[in-house]
Amino acid sequence: MASTFMGLETGRRALTTNQWALQSTGNNIANAGTAGFSRQRLIMATTEQLSMSIGTGKMGQIGTGVKGELLERVRDVMLDKQYRDEATKTSYYGTKEAAFGRMEDIINEPSDTGLSKAFDGFWESLQTLSTNPQDSGARSVVRQKAETLTQTFNYMAKALNQVQGDLKSEIDVSTKKVNDLFKKIHNINAEIHTVEPLGVLPNALYDERDRYFDELAEYVDFEKVSVDSDAIQQGQLGNTVKTAEGRIDVRIKLPNGDKLLAVDSDLPKAGTLTFTTDADGLYTGFKTDSQTISFDAAGGFSSGRLIGLIEMYGHVENGQATGEYVNMQGHLDEMAATFAEAFNTAHAGNLKKDGTNGTNEFFGSSNGPITAKTIALGSEIKKSLDNIATSTDGNIGDSAGALKLANMKTASIRFDESDTTTTIGSFYQNVIGDMAVATDQVARLGQSSAVLMESAEQRRMSVSAVSIDEEMTMMIQYQHAYNAAARNITTVDEMLDKIINGMGIVGR
Repeated sequence: MASTFMGLETGRRALTTNQWALQSTGNNIANAGTAGFSRQRLIMATTEQLSMSIGTGKMGQIGTGVKGELLERVRDVMLDKQYRDEATKTSYYGTKEAAFGRMEDIINEPSDTGLSKAFDGFWESLQTLSTNPQDSGARSVVRQKAETLTQTFNYMAKALNQVQGDLKSEIDVSTKKVNDLFKKIHNINAEIHTVEPLGVLPNALYDERDRYFDELAEYVDFEKVSVDSDAIQQGQLGNTVKTAEGRIDVRIKLPNGDKLLAVDSDLPKAGTLTFTTDADGLYTGFKTDSQTISFDAAGGFSSGRLIGLIEMYGHVENGQATGEYVNMQGHLDEMAATFAEAFNTAHAGNLKKDGTNGTNEFFGSSNGPITAKTIALGSEIKKSLDNIATSTDGNIGDSAGALKLANMKTASIRFDESDTTTTIGSFYQNVIGDMAVATDQVARLGQSSAVLMESAEQRRMSVSAVSIDEEMTMMIQYQHAYNAAARNITTVDEMLDKIINGMGIVGR
């Protein structure tokens, strides 16, 4: 037989459960603008059924109310993975696009201050000199334009080197950020492992860890590895509920298919990622506390901001220095050295005013071999305008030598490192064209991945984010349920009052 006061207990349970549901809704509303917060719902379940006679010898089960089963976090793991995959790609392409943008600003083509304009001015000055080789003014212009050309080379090399330094600093900062995220994830895992066996779901800790995962996805491509899933399902972790997430380790993905374990929950601390470099400061590989891996073996990282920065800065792979800024520096160095050698050879074949051969150092170096950084006007040319050799027969009025120098603009030159024979102008155009194509490619891929990331984020937010309208609807639902439970208790109370105070008073 059911208790006379069972209805009160049923109503009390309804009041309490809906009160906690209202509290959960209020917490969602309060955190509607909190970054990384996932809305929560109180999962309700019926309490134990009570078997009793319902008359005429029949038995039935009567419900005894409702209870809060658990307070779950509304989250879709697959949407999280889709978002992070696209975030890694977007960060990778965005990083490279920004670095290419700075390169384009330095090269600055087409413009009135670029290398092409400096070359044009130099060729024009030689053409003018060929019409009047005795004119000291024309000779002065040639020297001035030649110096402008060398200074343009010097500026571009210096500016590219400065940007490389900035990229190096960004790599260092990003590496520290990644290691900090590893440490935070490892610490969160330890806290979660302490709380879950008590039978509660640490939703706030789950949210915090997911925020760290979102941040980490910008820097490296990684996969999550559940540590406790089997133990949770088998009931081996105390009172841990079946829906608990447990600890999650982190493995960085490598292009060759290997995985680099960065967060191991069984160890006392997270791994530390560092990079190895050669004597020139180019990256050769990376290492953790227990592993050292070369770029030759791993190919770097699969994607993310870190590998994007390294690919732009420069690294060593298969024994060769590579990277966008390294390649651009190499092209400019080859261009400066090849041009200087070819022009010096042509100039040395001319005769000066005094009938002697022209110097084979019209262009020289300020320090060591001729590069874009060191190319400079030769000391003899700086010393005297008469050292500009413009004749081929020794006649002071002969302009054939100056015309030969001017025609170097269209002369085919052998570029050994690039294994090509072409003019100086065409070589430079090819360099600029390759840069433009690479910039356009990363920009287009970045836009595509950004669209996919935004789409994944919208789908993720449709599941996890707080909707004020939805929460208000749930609030009204819980409010009416609470009021109805209160009314039910009042009705039961009135019935009991009649039994207690209104029965058994006949004859008094």
